Amino acid sequence: MLSIEYRYFYQSAIDSSFRKAGDNLNINSSAVVRQIHKLEDNLQLKLFIRSSKGLELTSHGHMLFKYVAEQVERNESFLQNIQDQENDIESVITISTVETIAIFFLSEIVKEFQDKYRNVRFKIIAKKPDSIIEDLIINKCEIGITFTKEIPKSLKIIFENNFPVGVLCSPQHFLAQREFIDVQECLEYPLVFHPGTLTVWKKLQRELGYKAFIPKPKMIANSYALIKSFLIKDNSSLFFSTKLGALDELNKGLLVYKKVKNRTLLNNKIGIIITKNKVINKITEKFLQAITHSFKKF
Repeated sequence: MLSIEYRYFYQSAIDSSFRKAGDNLNINSSAVVRQIHKLEDNLQLKLFIRSSKGLELTSHGHMLFKYVAEQVERNESFLQNIQDQENDIESVITISTVETIAIFFLSEIVKEFQDKYRNVRFKIIAKKPDSIIEDLIINKCEIGITFTKEIPKSLKIIFENNFPVGVLCSPQHFLAQREFIDVQECLEYPLVFHPGTLTVWKKLQRELGYKAFIPKPKMIANSYALIKSFLIKDNSSLFFSTKLGALDELNKGLLVYKKVKNRTLLNNKIGIIITKNKVINKITEKFLQAITHSFKKF
């Protein structure tokens, strides 16, 4: 790698200006001039002359520029080779996640990541929140994406964000025009559950004092697509959920999402979780960075 005075010399020669070189290097031009003078003193050579056109290289300056340019090219080639080798590394990344995250986040991120790292394969399993924690504990997956409340000490939250649980329903539902809904009002209508919803519902039952599975859901289905299709056709049912897995239907006006006035439901954090003592390879680390960046944007 080039030392600082050679890097400043190279940039000044390209720009034919100390000021422009300073701008491109994001430093003051006086710092560039000092390093050039230092280099000239060390080499006992004059490298630049000023003219009406700006800075021009002397004959010795041209010789040095050719040498430095070759070094820069070799450095760039070396770094590119490292990047190419990294991109060709074969790896399998295993992820256990709640289905809504798989629908909304993972498809696009996985595609972009595999476009860059061609030999990386993914094993993604949509599971109930409790099962995701179990998969992490027994090392059945490297990355878990699930609710972050009551996480065991052996696990580490990389990043988390709040995704309130509300209700999804048809635009023709009686409550569809309300801004906020009470839990008690929801219980007056037929409910549809996903297995993942049961985890949230159990917390709600403890808070409100309801007995297990009372009221009984009108339907329990492990297919998010089926539930959304049912809600579009049924004007009476409600589905406790975040809005993540139904963004397409919400944007098209096929379903509506309403917040429920309840602390447990409004404070619903979902995070990216790994095992604390598990060694993560570089490719998985890069994927964690990519998915964390996506979480931060939402």
